[in-house]
Amino acid sequence: MLGLCIVAGLAGCDFPDRYDIETFEKPAPWQSETSSTLTSQSRNSARPSTPEQAFDTADLGGGGVNANSETSRKLSSTPGTSTSNGSPVERDPRLADEWESWQIHSLRSTILGGIHAKSTRDTDDQIRVDLEERGLTYRGMLQILESNQQTFWHDADGNLKKVDCTFRRGPIEFHRNIEVTANEVRFDDDRLITTKRKTLRIDSPLGGPLHVYQTLRRKPLQEGEVRQAKVLLPILGEVANLRLQHNSLASPSVLTREGFQEVVLQEASCLLSLDPERQRESVYWFDDNGDVQLYHVSNEQRFSYGCTETQYELLGREFLQQDAPISLQVPGKPIETEESLLKGDLQQVGYKIVWAKPPAPETVPDPNEADSTNAADKTESENQAFTDQAALAPRQYLQRGKNELQQKLIVSRVAVPKSKLRDRFDQLQTDESPNDLASTSLIDFRSASVRRIANATAGGANFSTAERVMEMNRTVHSLMSFTPLSKGMRAASEIADSSAADSTEQSLLLMALLRSAKIPCRLVLGIRHQGAETISATPDPSLPFQTRRSLPKGNRFVYHAWVMAKADDHWLSLDPVRGGETLPDCLAIEISDMHQVQPIELMEDYISKLSRMQISIYAIVRGV
Repeated sequence: MLGLCIVAGLAGCDFPDRYDIETFEKPAPWQSETSSTLTSQSRNSARPSTPEQAFDTADLGGGGVNANSETSRKLSSTPGTSTSNGSPVERDPRLADEWESWQIHSLRSTILGGIHAKSTRDTDDQIRVDLEERGLTYRGMLQILESNQQTFWHDADGNLKKVDCTFRRGPIEFHRNIEVTANEVRFDDDRLITTKRKTLRIDSPLGGPLHVYQTLRRKPLQEGEVRQAKVLLPILGEVANLRLQHNSLASPSVLTREGFQEVVLQEASCLLSLDPERQRESVYWFDDNGDVQLYHVSNEQRFSYGCTETQYELLGREFLQQDAPISLQVPGKPIETEESLLKGDLQQVGYKIVWAKPPAPETVPDPNEADSTNAADKTESENQAFTDQAALAPRQYLQRGKNELQQKLIVSRVAVPKSKLRDRFDQLQTDESPNDLASTSLIDFRSASVRRIANATAGGANFSTAERVMEMNRTVHSLMSFTPLSKGMRAASEIADSSAADSTEQSLLLMALLRSAKIPCRLVLGIRHQGAETISATPDPSLPFQTRRSLPKGNRFVYHAWVMAKADDHWLSLDPVRGGETLPDCLAIEISDMHQVQPIELMEDYISKLSRMQISIYAIVRGV
């Protein structure tokens, strides 16, 4: 499932599908009481009754879509849907299927994401739904950007025909295309260097990922009514049975144009079943027009709120303006202050690392506990065999110590002589291997586009290998505009034909140029200090609700990739984004020769390792 469900925390397009399969396997309240109904179970669901409680138990990754529309809607035939009573209410189908909505997701007083969705009917009377979801999740002290862009095509009757998906988790994104015919569903997954295909047999039309919202808009659920359907879960790659039942009237606190207010709404429970062992219930609150105002997954402390476009832009500024795929706050001595900058260029930085088990995903760190290690986690880590170690990279030295759970790293601007290191520090001592020169699906240095750049790279016959390496680094820097959010892992030939790339892509192109000249090299995944002038502003105190919990004070580091290359019998750290060698504000976390490597798994290993590192800065040396 890795690679298809790594964005499960955000895949809100089909809200039943936004959680990974483990969610369906969790014990649910209704599973232990065979006689209980969806209605009685919904009475036990947590629900917000005040603005404070609403944002103390708000949702991150999925939820209802609020069109904020007073337009009446019409029922048209919905795929796989049956009603237990009543007759359809005739409404204009174009009005029912043309809408635009915004939604904010939050978790315990902190807004972490949101959705913008738009549904239209084209000239061929087909229904198209475009959905864009973006948000932030946490692992340890890491803030990880996740996004989800999907487009769904339905026929005039609402039957799902096609889905195009693009998912991002941190530095990389991947794609999935889905085709639905009368008898089967075909999945095509672009896993960056491989393509995976899957087919499911079906015996009836399928509802789309927004089936609940579409059926309620076409005809609001009546008292005591039950509807059933088969729906596609694009991210899980499954078809599920959906049972929607009207409960009663309720008075939850919802987000209106005037802020939080208690509003009388209709309530419905939805039971989604993959099989008898994997089920989950959710609750929807909707108005008389069928517009969902609030959504909640039972047995979870999460809620989602419909909102206006203005509210979405104000409350979502933190995740909408996030320009780093991964970021973290590093406490300790500040790298950048007005006083420190007057002391000269950065020469050395001392990093302290405490290895610990990270908190569960989707937790919000407490800024008051940023500098402390959870005692229970530390004890558990100490009882386990220690296997983690900070990376050894060029000019990155690991200080030896008695406590393996606490390590110190020194990153220097220039190489430190061995006489000064003595036997107190471990340093990079690795020989080149055939894999450091290999051509791969990503480092395709034999391609015409890479050869074109390689042939154009300046270099004289008298250049040393180190000088050639630096010239290639400057070439990539001059050709590529830096963008922090790109695909993350593309073939070097594709990158060579573009004009913008992130740090990973620029590094892959540089590796292709180096290997075309038979220069050994490896990819380095790490973090880099981000200057204060590029950090987004703090939340606006004038807003009536909190947009994000303040992160602890300290240095902000962001994801960054670069290259280590062997030249003249020693390894160099090259940063094509900078156009020179890396500085001491870059800390290497993971190193790979990219031979027979799955990019998604590599990135997950990097995130997992970094999330277990509690990093602080204990020393800074500046000078001319």
